[in-house]
Amino acid sequence: MHIARNLRLVLCFGSLSALLWAGTFATFTDSGTADSTFTAGTVDLLISSEADDAYAFTAIEMSNMKPGDVKYAPLTIANNGTLGFSYTMATSATNADSKGLKDQLTLGVKAVANSAACDSAGVGYAASTVTLTSSGALSAGAISSRTLAASASEVACFRVELPSGSGDAFQAATTTATFTFSATQS
Repeated sequence: MHIARNLRLVLCFGSLSALLWAGTFATFTDSGTADSTFTAGTVDLLISSEADDAYAFTAIEMSNMKPGDVKYAPLTIANNGTLGFSYTMATSATNADSKGLKDQLTLGVKAVANSAACDSAGVGYAASTVTLTSSGALSAGAISSRTLAASASEVACFRVELPSGSGDAFQAATTTATFTFSATQS
């Protein structure tokens, strides 16, 4: 019995010392981290380089018009963002009087190679095969879904005319047009 007790005691101390021995020796370890940064892209539509989203399109304005007058003016639409987008344009016009000039004036818009191609003689406009807005009432002018890649731009050549058949009812008439461009990430 004494041997069994001693054997149990040795086994108990042996197990205990094995646990103590395993706990006192360190093992090599290592750890690491992986960082990721996420940044949302941007959609930034520029009209003739105007950063505040409001451009005074005075190049298309006409005063002292007479029937048959035509005016051409370039407008650059640019994607200053980091994402491609689709853009549209809608025209609204208000008459300063009751004469209805907004519905008498016609508007057409075509894409041209550069601003110089949208000259006062309309040569670049006539040569363009890319119609953005078919000629029609100024107040109904629209561009539907044009795409621009990030950092890309295109030049739209606007053509406004007071048609030859406009009668005396439009003398001294005034209208103001607003061309509203909207961009949506593509």
